Amino acid sequence: MIKVGIVGGTGYTGVELIRLIANHSEVQIEVVTSRSNAGTVVSDVYPTLRGRIGFAFSEPTLEAYNTCDFVFFATPNATALVPAPALLYAGITVSDFAVDMQS
Repeated sequence: MIKVGIVGGTGYTGVELIRLIANHSEVQIEVVTSRSNAGTVVSDVYPTLRGRIGFAFSEPTLEAYNTCDFVFFATPNATALVPAPALLYAGITVSDFAVDMQS
């Protein structure tokens, strides 16, 4: 089972990721972060996810991803540039859907 985190779970890309991954039998969503909706249950914001996601959005801190194997950044350009190296250093694979990710 691959444990994933989604940074920016309230934008179009983040919601689509949640929807797609929630149906995958080999992937478990550990955390979905959102500054604006932290503390709100994901399915309260997106009723189509009821019965599939029962936890609340979290603040996007590095500690939030401690249990993840893989973290998706569904955030605006340049958002991942600061936290991504720390996640990579911790052994977490990162995928950034913005157009500016530097390698």
